[in-house]
Amino acid sequence: MPASPAVILTTLLTLSFAASSHAQDKSTDAELAEGVLASVNGRPIPQLSVDNVAQQLTAGGETADRQAILDELINLEVLTQAAEEMELDKTPEVSAALQLQYTQTMANAYLARKGATMSFSEEELKAEYEAQSASVDRAEFRASHILLDNEETALEVLAELAAGKEFDALAKLHSIDPAGDNGGDLGWFQSSTLPPEFTSVVATMAVGDISTEAVETEFGFHIIKLVDKRNTALPDFESVKSGLSNLAVRKALAEHVEELRSAAQITTE
Repeated sequence: MPASPAVILTTLLTLSFAASSHAQDKSTDAELAEGVLASVNGRPIPQLSVDNVAQQLTAGGETADRQAILDELINLEVLTQAAEEMELDKTPEVSAALQLQYTQTMANAYLARKGATMSFSEEELKAEYEAQSASVDRAEFRASHILLDNEETALEVLAELAAGKEFDALAKLHSIDPAGDNGGDLGWFQSSTLPPEFTSVVATMAVGDISTEAVETEFGFHIIKLVDKRNTALPDFESVKSGLSNLAVRKALAEHVEELRSAAQITTE
C-alpha cells in the first residue's frame, strides 16, 4: 500500500525538526515573507518544504496535492510546537532521535554535494567496465534432468542408463518433474537460478555428459545431462556508461569516507 503524505512527511529527513526548531525565527509579522506559504504562531513553513514532499510523492508514483501537503505541514508544526511546550525535545529519547535525523540529513547533503563535483575520464570508465566485466559470471547452461523422490529409485535409473537406455525415455518414464514430459529439458539457465548443489555439478560437466551419481537438492535426487553451454553477451560500453559513472562515484565516495574516518579522532567503548 502506498505511503500516505502524513507518513512520508513524518519521515522526510529534509524536514528535520532538529534544524527547524533552532533555525526558524518566530516572527509575528502578519505578512508572509517571500518563499513562505504559511506560518504557525510566527514560525514559517517554506515553499521548499512543500516542494520536497511533492517531489518524494511523485517519485513514488503518487499524486502530489500541494494544498494537502501544506495542510499536513501545518498540522506537524502545530504538533511540534505543542511538543516543545512540553519540552519533549529535551528528553533523552527524542533528543537522540533529533540528533540522528540531523546527522543523517547533513551527511546525505554532504555526500550529494561531494558526488556532484566528481567526474571521470573515458579511460577511467572503460577500466571500470573491464573490471566489472571480468567479475561477471557469464556462463549459461542448458541441461536436462530426471528428478526422483528417493535415492534408491535414482540408483535404479542410473543402472538403466549404464545399460544403454535413452535419457529422454527414462525422464518421461520416471521423472517426477513436469519437465520429464519433454525429456527433462530445463532450457537455458544461469548458476544463480538453480540450487547450488545442482549447478556446481553442471559446471564441471562437458557437453553430452550424464552425471554418474544422483545429485540431492531440496527437490529430490537429480540425474543430470548437460546439453549445451555458452557465455552470455556483455552489454556494450556506451549502454552502461551512465551506470558506470554512478558506480565510480559511489566507490570514490566510499574511499573518501574512509579518508575522513582516518583523519578523525574517534573514541569508542
